[in-house]
Amino acid sequence: MKCLIVTTLQRQVQLFLLPHVRMLQEMGYHVTIATSITDQEQLVNQLPEVTLYHIPFSRRIYSSSNLKAYVMMRKLFKKEQYSLVHVHSPIASFVTRIAVPKTTKVVYTAHGFHFNENGSTLSNRIFYLAEKLAAKKTEGLIVINQDDYQKAKGLLPEENIHYIHGIGTDATNFNPENYSSQYKQSIRDSLNISDNKIVITHVAEFNGNKRQIDIIHAAEKLKEVSHNFIILLIGDGVLLEEIQSEVINKGLTEHVRCLGFRTDIQDVLSVTDIGLLVSLREGLPKSVMEMMAMKIPVVVTDIRGNRELVKEGKTGFIIPVRSPDVLMKSLNKLIHNKELRNVMGTNGRKVVLENYELSIILKETRKVYESIGLNAIKDSVTLHQDMVKL
Repeated sequence: MKCLIVTTLQRQVQLFLLPHVRMLQEMGYHVTIATSITDQEQLVNQLPEVTLYHIPFSRRIYSSSNLKAYVMMRKLFKKEQYSLVHVHSPIASFVTRIAVPKTTKVVYTAHGFHFNENGSTLSNRIFYLAEKLAAKKTEGLIVINQDDYQKAKGLLPEENIHYIHGIGTDATNFNPENYSSQYKQSIRDSLNISDNKIVITHVAEFNGNKRQIDIIHAAEKLKEVSHNFIILLIGDGVLLEEIQSEVINKGLTEHVRCLGFRTDIQDVLSVTDIGLLVSLREGLPKSVMEMMAMKIPVVVTDIRGNRELVKEGKTGFIIPVRSPDVLMKSLNKLIHNKELRNVMGTNGRKVVLENYELSIILKETRKVYESIGLNAIKDSVTLHQDMVKL
């Protein structure tokens, strides 16, 4: 019995979906992954018992690669039959659902619909119609925030829509208690951050949606009223070089540092005092959940997902999009109030443990699978063996 997981990029598998793959394996299914593979050896080492297909999905809507991906997916479905196809990310999800046979059970996790409050009228219309078309081959739609749950009712019958709390955060690994003072000091030393600096961290790909430019403008104003801070921008992307140039041009090299893509996020967060996410669009951001799990107060923009995670004044501050002045004031308030940071951080971890911990999300996801008839094979085999013994 086989299950196919599809997403646009290999990195999405590695950052978000490894626990979900392993859950399906534990249920007794052989898992196949179709994605745009950039380092097959790395993926094989992480998932040695998974079948991999390189499908050249592109995040650019009109890329010819997506047409090629469609043809390859059609060939794959003629070659293989799957008990479940679980699709993620808008482009790969759309291409796959158009290609998949009508008889195949498809679950689609919408990690934030691309039609949203900050999108243009034209783009929102295009993405909505695309989702409406692909919904005809969707047996189960998973949404991860209440805004999308309401929008999903225009795509599918309500009984086919499942609201779960994101993709989950492993609060055992993202736990400040794992870090001694000595270990944290070694991390600060490795990052060349002096002890008197308040560390502010933003984890996101460098693109127009993530709005790192607003952080640069806020930092420029913040340094006029406070000097003991450093902002760490983690991630890579098409706008990385542009943002690095802005840091230099505005004389912010002592206050803003671009660290690139990193795999030691827990370590960086262990020395972080304030977390940031200033996007225009999110689903339910994992970076914010990880910060909250690490008892870090957060400043986020007032968009879907963010406002569902963050409780204004209790676990952080919610600010308008594209508002460097408000961002600066919120950061300044937290920089100079350690007690407030501690209270918000403690509240944030409690929210994660109660709602967003990985084990909770895996149980919710498994219930979705069971609702469409995908039950654990191993459990069935064990039950059969017990009946034979009787």
